[in-house]
Amino acid sequence: MVPAAALPIPRSLRVETLLLDEDGLTIVASADTTAVRCPVCGEPAHRVHSRYVRTLADLPWAKLPVRLRVHARKLFCDNAACPRQVFAERLTGIAPAYARRTDRQGDALTAIAFANGGEAGARLAAALGYPVSPDTLLRLIRRDPDREVPTPTVLGVDDWAIHKGLTYGTILVDLERHRPVDLLPDRSGASLAAWLRAHPGVAVITRDRAGAYAEGARDGAPNATQVADRWHLVDNLADALEACFRGKGACLKAAAAALASSASARAHPRSPPDEMYQGKRRHPQPERWRERMDAAAADGIARRRAHYDRTRSLRAAGMTVAELARTVGISRMTVYKYLREGPPQRKRHTVHGRQRVLEPWEPYLLKRWEEGCHTATVLWREIQAQGFAHSVTNVHRFIAQLRRAGPPSTCRPRTALTKPEGPPPRQVAALVLRRAERRSVEQRAYLKSLCGADSAIATAVDLAEDFLGMLRRREGERLPAWLDRAEASGIGDLARFATTLRRDHAAVHAGLTLRWSNGQTEGQVNRLKLVKRQGYGRAKVDLLRKRVLQAA
Repeated sequence: MVPAAALPIPRSLRVETLLLDEDGLTIVASADTTAVRCPVCGEPAHRVHSRYVRTLADLPWAKLPVRLRVHARKLFCDNAACPRQVFAERLTGIAPAYARRTDRQGDALTAIAFANGGEAGARLAAALGYPVSPDTLLRLIRRDPDREVPTPTVLGVDDWAIHKGLTYGTILVDLERHRPVDLLPDRSGASLAAWLRAHPGVAVITRDRAGAYAEGARDGAPNATQVADRWHLVDNLADALEACFRGKGACLKAAAAALASSASARAHPRSPPDEMYQGKRRHPQPERWRERMDAAAADGIARRRAHYDRTRSLRAAGMTVAELARTVGISRMTVYKYLREGPPQRKRHTVHGRQRVLEPWEPYLLKRWEEGCHTATVLWREIQAQGFAHSVTNVHRFIAQLRRAGPPSTCRPRTALTKPEGPPPRQVAALVLRRAERRSVEQRAYLKSLCGADSAIATAVDLAEDFLGMLRRREGERLPAWLDRAEASGIGDLARFATTLRRDHAAVHAGLTLRWSNGQTEGQVNRLKLVKRQGYGRAKVDLLRKRVLQAA
């Protein structure tokens, strides 16, 4: 007999033998309990009815599957009033009744299921020595009891896509503890109100501008302060500005033409294409990255030139290539390069970190364009003879830009702000929403020209900048005056925007005053999407709820 203390098995079992075969390790044991009580009435039982064998899957040893073959007893219950006459001996602390695996293996598989889901969890479990199916892991997730979550004081509410474009759910986030507290299967106000009534104590509710959530918050927690999310306020303002500029196409085009012909536009190089706020939800980076990039490039070229000078001097002293690489701290290929070529030079880079392949040949192409050669293939063959090693597509794009806009004064294709058709309305709206210190010289000149050309645009820009200043500095007390100005401005789109804010005045005022916002909730939605994609199409709301809340 093998002593139980020598093996990592429960102490309530007495090990009798170990069996090793191609299917794994089998531990034959028997229950080592003296006092057995009836599971119904609790009376002690002593008369043995019969014996039987339970087979339980246990934790693997060195990735080897392990089974417990336990000899248990059936006993008579001598209590005449008990409805149970014969009962099976319980393996307390090892496995519940009718279970086919031990508690500790169930806990390990549950942890794997929560972390990886069904399919990925089954692959990981098989590699660790737990042969299990994905369906079993999903059942373990559903079987796991819900954790007790305290009612949040500050609640974030947002929607998430169950089936994008078809059905949506609601996520509720505790903004103070930075964790989700529940997932609702729809995004209706009724379900939110029911949850709030079942969890009294919520004092602040942050939400987007959706009317369903506003109504649900009013019904479920009438005393709670509703906070309209600031990002959604800016996004609504961007929509209003875009609609306003859409009817000012002639002004946008005229401002672009004026900027293209002005001396200031010729004096400064073109702004990089990605400097503009191209998308509806994209946040541009500050201009300070240029200084950091230039400083890093200067440090790099100084370091490489120092390595170059030391390599050449040591080579002149007779040192071998291998010794040079070890002494200077560079690779042998770099040593060969320094000995073969001249000193390293700083490369010319664009904002994306690499030189445009056509840039060295652009002056020649512009010269040939002015001479009357407008065929991209002919020009490509000419610069190919001069060493251009790339495809004709680059020349086609460059010539197409010249055909559309003509050669710009800066000898480069025009930017969106200087093209004859002018920038799109959404781009101009994004430019207005951008912080003044982050606008380039070209962007400031364009806005100045645009505001000078149309008084309505100047008023819209002034109102937008005033609203953004009020939002960034949390000056919610100025909201009523701003709403009056916007409604009296005569600009229909901004007046309608002000009307929608006035209907939700309390929540908007709180959003412009309090520090709470829905940004953290958006991050939790992004996390939820990751868990949902791990489900491989089997991420139903109940499974998602379990996994999201357990991960939190």
